Amino acid sequence: MLIDILISFVLGLIMFTIGSSLKPGQFWAIAKRPTAVALGLILQMLFLPLMTFALVNMTQLSAEFKIGLMILSFCPGGTTANLVSYLVNADVPLSIYLTSLNSFLILVTVPFFTYLTLNYFTGAGEAIKLPVGLTLTKVIFIILLPVVVGMWVRRKIPKLVAKLQSPLKYSSIILLFLIFTIKFLAPSSQGGSGITWSEIEAILPVALSMHFVAMVLSYYLAKGMLANHNACVTIGIEVGLQNTTLTLLITSTLLGSEQMAKPALVYALFSFFTTFAFAFMTKRFGRIHRLDNKG
Repeated sequence: MLIDILISFVLGLIMFTIGSSLKPGQFWAIAKRPTAVALGLILQMLFLPLMTFALVNMTQLSAEFKIGLMILSFCPGGTTANLVSYLVNADVPLSIYLTSLNSFLILVTVPFFTYLTLNYFTGAGEAIKLPVGLTLTKVIFIILLPVVVGMWVRRKIPKLVAKLQSPLKYSSIILLFLIFTIKFLAPSSQGGSGITWSEIEAILPVALSMHFVAMVLSYYLAKGMLANHNACVTIGIEVGLQNTTLTLLITSTLLGSEQMAKPALVYALFSFFTTFAFAFMTKRFGRIHRLDNKG
């Protein structure tokens, strides 16, 4: 679908913009902070699915919507999480590092957890297999390659990159918002969702609860274990903002269920903006609170 191609292009542009703000030495420094990396991965890959499982079992949603929310929880933050970290000047190298690692881990965790979820909620687990070639291609061409190219361009023409940073940053946000709006509103025959307002009203409170609980708890758990406040903010972003594009691939394309895909579309309506607001507030006031406590 043309809409999906446009989304991939804009995500690549976002990662190029982020890469043009980074230096190679920032990534090597991540290797010296294994606790932050391990904590981020555990919260993304285990804590969020378990928390979501407990939450959906307390609701009256249909089995398809519950499965859709569970699959959403299996798909850790992608390029949009990297963008939020970049916009609030959090720990961008850590964000990209986590995204790269979990992009490989999900090749095992997503099929396994999805099978368990289908078996639990429908009694008929269906074995699925993520397209390894497609997933690796997306990791390389949408995440890693644009970042490397951006870093190379920064090194070669730093003055031009400095002038383009703001235009690229804000144009990327606008383009991403427009494309997801089209995806949400377009008819299903054109690659849109076909979702109704009654379905939005049913899904929205649960999706919001999942989002906020994951974001807030992960941030405060990280604060209890890490001294680097930027890393805590980044982990809150990474756990709070899920990869809706991957969720749509699994639910709509691999499982062939537009109903299961609808929770991801509702989640995409608000999650970028609420994550940005949360990250902005914790970045600005969380550090002040920490300093006050030490004083």
